[in-house]
Amino acid sequence: MSSPETSPNFTGMDRNNQMLLPPEKFAAPPESLTESLFIERSLTENKFWLRIMKEHALFLGEGFNKNDKQLIQQADRFFHYFEQQEKRAYQTPNNVTQVRKLNEDSIQLVYGFRNFKRNLLILIINCKVSGFNFPLLVDHIAREAEYFIRTLKKFNKGILDPIQDAIISENVFWLRIMMEHSRFISSLLDQSERNLVNTARKFADDFEVLLSQARDVESMLYKKSPTYPIIGKLNQDSENATVELRNFKQAGLDLIKSCQIKSVINPLLADHVVREADHFLYMINVLEERLKRKQATEQLQ
Repeated sequence: MSSPETSPNFTGMDRNNQMLLPPEKFAAPPESLTESLFIERSLTENKFWLRIMKEHALFLGEGFNKNDKQLIQQADRFFHYFEQQEKRAYQTPNNVTQVRKLNEDSIQLVYGFRNFKRNLLILIINCKVSGFNFPLLVDHIAREAEYFIRTLKKFNKGILDPIQDAIISENVFWLRIMMEHSRFISSLLDQSERNLVNTARKFADDFEVLLSQARDVESMLYKKSPTYPIIGKLNQDSENATVELRNFKQAGLDLIKSCQIKSVINPLLADHVVREADHFLYMINVLEERLKRKQATEQLQ
């Protein structure tokens, strides 16, 4: 009877061969936040996102069926909660302790709103709530709430994602937001506005391509060894496309305000999506500056 074959000893094989080690082992570590940067970024994000959350509450309330009085009242309560928290953000001094407490309270408030949105989405999908709040729109604004929470939690830990991971994750998040904005705009314009509808759809298709490319980069390089040239190009492509979309949104806002186009778009909603595009461009600039500093530091080493 032949003896069973012994299994090869993979444990000790090529112990020093880096090609056999997990690439995640060589990923860059999180970067620390200075106190001044913690205050600056925290207050910027709070001032921006608390207004956005306040407007989400308003838009949701306007989209409910008039019979859903409890949902309308809850959305209205959130509107006032966020209005008060937004005022607080503008009154908070440049003090680490007070800014951290502002972040903590914003996280708690936004988490409750996030849960409201997520539970509402399930009710809408199960046809238990009617009205004009599209399921994808509710999911869209829930993702924005989750993004805001994640951002503040990192700040309160005193860390930033390593620059490569930050660029990847920010682009994956924001490119989807821009794509969906374009689709929402095309569906809320009167369909007789053929040129504008087609332009909005073209933007949506372009951003869908960029999003797919960003997700490919995420699959290849997220939490891996830094590969800066590819990452820098990803950021630049997003910036170029977003500048064009932002200008389209601004032109649309101007036309809506002057009653020159036919749509059911609330001027506040049009302004809302312009501000979100501006914030994406702000984030791209922040990331580009971080990338430049990181590359300059490594060249000196």
